This record gives sequence, structure tokens and C-alpha cells, in this order.
Amino acid sequence: LELIPGDTPGCQREGRSYEMAEKVRRNWHFMSAMVGINHGAVTTPLVFATTLLDADVGYTGSALLYASTCLSSLFFSVPVVVAVGQRRALLLAMFLYSMYAGSFALAAGLPMGSQAQWGVFLPGSCVGGFAASLLWISQGGYLDRSASAVLHAKGEEGEDEADRRQAVTAELSAMFAVYYLLFEVVCKLLSSAALHYHVKPWLVFTACLGAGLASTAGAVLLLDLGRAPSAAGNAGLVSKLSKAAALWSDPALWCLSLTNLTFGFAAAFMNGYVNAVYTKGQLGAEYVGFFATGTALTAAVASHIFGVVARAFGTKGPLIFLGSLCFLAVPLLVLGVGLAGWRYWLVVPYVLQGCGRAVYESTNKGVFADFFPGPQSEGAFANVMIQVTLSFATCFFFSATLSRRALAGIVLTLASLTCPMYLVAKWLRRPASDSSQSDTECSSE
Repeated sequence: LELIPGDTPGCQREGRSYEMAEKVRRNWHFMSAMVGINHGAVTTPLVFATTLLDADVGYTGSALLYASTCLSSLFFSVPVVVAVGQRRALLLAMFLYSMYAGSFALAAGLPMGSQAQWGVFLPGSCVGGFAASLLWISQGGYLDRSASAVLHAKGEEGEDEADRRQAVTAELSAMFAVYYLLFEVVCKLLSSAALHYHVKPWLVFTACLGAGLASTAGAVLLLDLGRAPSAAGNAGLVSKLSKAAALWSDPALWCLSLTNLTFGFAAAFMNGYVNAVYTKGQLGAEYVGFFATGTALTAAVASHIFGVVARAFGTKGPLIFLGSLCFLAVPLLVLGVGLAGWRYWLVVPYVLQGCGRAVYESTNKGVFADFFPGPQSEGAFANVMIQVTLSFATCFFFSATLSRRALAGIVLTLASLTCPMYLVAKWLRRPASDSSQSDTECSSE
């Protein structure tokens, strides 16, 4: 972005500052739409992996996807983002993500359980895992650079920058979540409808590949917002590889991890237990997809509302508290009330899950952008990916062996700790002048 000269007359400077800030916001809208289309189209195959492919191929591919995401987040994706910048890394991730959809489309047209199906889908899943890691780390870095660009354009860097930054990250993260979740809903509904009317699976997922590649081509028009100041230097390979691990000594990272861990376990609990035991048993398998789509739609609507609320209150704390309550409510309903005989009222836990997901997808990412700005952003969002993927995979694999009470107890414990640990993180990052005051942001709101 072209900087505004310091000697520009006040009125003219103010007008140009507003134009530049709006240009960054329009660019963020466009990026959100392109990434939303790409992610919605490309992740749709994951829902059908174990039903349209051989079951062993589907489960093995999903496991490799999770493992590849974790390993890439820890070792490979951050050096790529640092080396090429957030914009180019985002484009590369979207292209590779599309290749994952292509591998599914090809595998769906091959004989069930054949060597060819194994040989196509498993490498494609590894590529998809790396792409997912690269996408979310570069998107997190692009959020940081977009927020910084808006603040710089409006001349709001300085003494109160932290408060203004909170408002900007709340706006941008909520905006992204709305696009991302709405396109997820649209893609899943369209693919489900096509399969319902007996369109061949390989044709459906070839269309997903086309949508992924088209969104990648559109994303070429995104602005290059530069890199975080100290990320543009010639850091060594070891330094780049350890960017995610370098933050592990910061206790604030682990305090904030509770939202990520809670979301991962709660999503797996819904998918692996509530879907299978209650919804499918009482209403049929088709309602699992219907209610899951309702969760994403609820999250999209709530993300917009939560963004407005966060800007109005000037803090994200009350929303973190609300999200933890929503995640807490689902296992409480399962254990305390029981969902037997609820039938259509089973939509309630899905709506609660949608509100909790809205906090994770929008508010939580804004919190990480606030706590870890600039050159720390890539490492911070790499840790977000590691935490969510590990928690989801752990709950997914243990669902077959752990009891209902054990799984629900894990979600209850994590959700109960989320807001207190957020407050601890705020206390750890308090200004020196406020060291004698306790932060009651979450509880007072």
C-alpha cells in the first residue's frame, strides 16, 4: 500500500486515509469470499470420505490428513509463509487444497478398495493436510497485516493502539467467519442435493475441484500487504522452523489454547457421539447432515452479531465466556437431562454448538491476532492449528473406547477452564501501570 506523505494537508490526508482503510477492508471482503469458496468446495469431500470411498481408504486418508496438518503446522508451513509472504502462501495453499479435492474426485471414480484408490487418495490427503495448515497460518498472518494496514492508514497507531486494534480484529475476524461459514453451508447443501439426485460422485467432486481452482485464480487479485517488520529479514532456517515452538515458553499461549481445545473436543463429541447415538437413531441419517448444516448456518449468523458486540463493548472477553457456556451446555444436557426422545428438539445442542463455533471461528482468532501481532502471528496461528487438530483427532480416535461420561467430562472440564484461563492471559499481558489491578473483564460483563 502506498503511504500517505506526512506533509499532505490535513483534510486531504484524512480523506486519503479513509480511502486506504476502506480499500483494505474491501480487499478483506474479497479474500474472505475467495477463501470461503475454496474451503467450502474443497472440504466437502471430507464429509463423504468414509461413505463414498472404501471405508478403510476413507478412515486412513482422514487420519493422514490430521497427521499431515499437525506436522506441517509444527515444521513446514511457517517457513513457507515467512519465505514467500502471506499472500503467496495463501495462493499456494488454495491451489494445493484444490488438488486434494481433485484426488477425491479421481478416487471416487476408481474401484472400491483398489490399489489405485489407495494410491490416489492417501497422497492427496497428505497434500490436503499441508494445504490446510498453510491456509490457516497464512490467513492468520494476513489478518494481522490487514489490521495493521487499517490502523496505519487511519493514523491510529500509538498510545491507544491496543484498544483500536481489538476493534479492528473483531470486525475483520467476524467478517471472515461469516463468508467462510456461509460458503461451507452452500457447498455442503449443493453437493448433498446432487448426490441425492444420483449425480455421479466423481462429477460432483470434479465440480468442487473447479470451484477451488476458480477461487484460487480470483485470489491472485488480492493486495500484497507486505510482511511483519521482523519477518522480512534473513532469519535462518532453524529460526523459521521453530517459530511455532518458540511461543511455547509464553504461558499466555497455553492459557488461550483452551478455546481451541474445547472446540476440537466438542466438535468431535458432537460428530462421534450425539450424531450417531441420538440424531441418527431418532430421526435418521439424513437429519445428521441437516442439523450439521444448521450448526454452520447458526455460526455464520452469530459471527456477525458477535463482531458487532465485540466492537460495541471494546472487548472480546464476554464473548469468550458466552462461547464456553455454549460448549459447556451440550455435555450437561447429555449427562444431566438426557436426549432420549427429544426428536426434533435435538436441534438445540446443534444451535448451541453453532454459537460456540462462532466464537471459535471469529472472536478467538481475533484474540490471537491481538495477543500475538506482527512477526509472532504465523507461529501463533500454527499453534492454533496444532491444538485444534490434535484435540479433534484425539477425541475422534478415543470415541470408540472411552465412555459417554468420559468424553463429556473432557469437554466439561475444558469449557469450564476457558474463561478463567483467558482472564489469566489478560492478566499476564496487563500494562505495567495496571499491575495492581485485577482484570475482571469476563465476569463483570
